[in-house]
Amino acid sequence: MYWQNWLNAILGIWLILSPFILGYGNVTSATWNDIIVGILLAVVAGWVASARVASSAPKWFCFILGIWLIFSPFILGFSGQAVPFWNNIIIGIVSAVLAAWAASMSPTEAPVSRA
Repeated sequence: MYWQNWLNAILGIWLILSPFILGYGNVTSATWNDIIVGILLAVVAGWVASARVASSAPKWFCFILGIWLIFSPFILGFSGQAVPFWNNIIIGIVSAVLAAWAASMSPTEAPVSRA
């Protein structure tokens, strides 16, 4: 079981909640971006972590979502808003690194849960 995937699922939940917790719910593009990407990240990373998916494709999908988060403030035009800008940049970097790390691990390197 890859702990990196569980952490990415938690980051996805954070993205869903962050516009309301951090107070940028009035920045429509940032809010909808974070809700949609957050749902995708939470569902895919949570599924990969709980189902022990052998394929690395969903993990690379999470990597792409992380990269999108890094570039989305510039593409969607909220780079001038400090709070959503830094939230997306930081979560994007962390998420991309975690997803790439999990995707690059061979099944023998992954710790196995003995539950």
